[in-house]
Amino acid sequence: MTDAHQAKKNHMADQPSKLQQQINWYLSLLVIFLLIIIPPILCGLLYLSRVPDVTWQRPDQITYDRIWLYRERRPVGIGYQNRRVIAEYSDTELCAENNLRFFLWGRSSAAQPATSTQKMVLAENRWQPTGEECQ
Repeated sequence: MTDAHQAKKNHMADQPSKLQQQINWYLSLLVIFLLIIIPPILCGLLYLSRVPDVTWQRPDQITYDRIWLYRERRPVGIGYQNRRVIAEYSDTELCAENNLRFFLWGRSSAAQPATSTQKMVLAENRWQPTGEECQ
């Protein structure tokens, strides 16, 4: 056996198999994906730990989305609330739907999702809830 033939045989034994190359490729892709996704999530949670909530109010003063860090006792998580207009009775009276959801990292029966509707009236250029449910 010549030295060139022996060197080629040793070189082929050092190379990873096709399956190992694919596994390395997918693991690298997973690591890159996690490095792109995890820092914004951690930054968002850090920001929510410093402010009471983040609210996106629409120009109509009724529709909004709100997100906050849910810290009342245990478990801890993120609360999400939104309000949408589902019916308009007149220019000064409407029906709004409130949705409340919790994304918790733990179990709790106190933090169940809820949906409710309420009538709202325009008083002094502000929408005020009447306390009545919509029909």
